Amino acid sequence: KYQSLGKAFKITIAEEGVRGLGKGRAPTLIGYSMQGLCKFGFYEVFKIFYSNLIGEEYSYSWRTSLYLAASASAEFFADIALAPMEAVKVRIQTNPGWANTLREGVPKLLKDEGIRGFYKGLPPLWLRQIPYTMMKFSCFER
Repeated sequence: KYQSLGKAFKITIAEEGVRGLGKGRAPTLIGYSMQGLCKFGFYEVFKIFYSNLIGEEYSYSWRTSLYLAASASAEFFADIALAPMEAVKVRIQTNPGWANTLREGVPKLLKDEGIRGFYKGLPPLWLRQIPYTMMKFSCFER
């Protein structure tokens, strides 16, 4: 159906109007804001925690491993904050008529699937985000 980015825009606009391009913007904005806050905040917390755990000398000699462990730990929790909004966003974008807004989507998902529905996509999210975040922070620090 979508053979190129240009065709995807044309098809979306034809089927849903220009507003279709912005579907899921509220859960995206809120979810990724929460994830970013947790990711960067917890990274500093875990960096200090792990550094205190192994001592000053090892913290320097093993700093790359320290950055990798701190970033993996931070992303683990950041994705827990992101997952509920991501679950609602994906359903809004992929299930026509399911819900049009975050305000409609959250109670519907809770009613249909319970609390687990908000976290069903968490393991794939971890598989995607944790390695990426580990590389991002370790490259940034070095």
